[in-house]
Amino acid sequence: MKAVNSFSGLKQSFSTFWSERNRRERNLLLVAMVVVVVGLFYVLLIDPALSGRKDLEKKLPAMRQQSAEIRAMAQEASALSGKAAAPVPPITRESLDASLARNGLKAQSVLVTGELAKIQLSSVSFAGLVGWLEEMQKSARLTVLDANIDALAQADTVNATLSLRQQRSEQSQ
Repeated sequence: MKAVNSFSGLKQSFSTFWSERNRRERNLLLVAMVVVVVGLFYVLLIDPALSGRKDLEKKLPAMRQQSAEIRAMAQEASALSGKAAAPVPPITRESLDASLARNGLKAQSVLVTGELAKIQLSSVSFAGLVGWLEEMQKSARLTVLDANIDALAQADTVNATLSLRQQRSEQSQ
């Protein structure tokens, strides 16, 4: 009830104010109200839309470039997924000895039977051994089946016996 009385009081005040004005003042007040309403409409609705559009127009070429790069990467990935991995040559005693020598390691014994290899190393660098295993995992798809590593008194020196298996196909990994 209070709100209705308040509203009717405002309406009465406005009517009194409006009736006291002559025709010219009323026209000027109407024009001023229209200008204020149009200004608010522009500031609140039109300007943000126009500035957002300009920002998007600036960003659009970069987004198109990124989209093209993503499409190219997707095509490359799908082309690569269809290709089979290059076959890995079977491991041999000679290939393991050569690989160990390249990494500064000397094996006491190397035994190769099919896809399995057993290597015994004596007084070798642990860091060198780990580096060699990582290299062999990537290049020859060798995985460690069993490892027996004993630390020696000298820092970074170990005795190791390794059992390795070569993964010949992608399905068996």
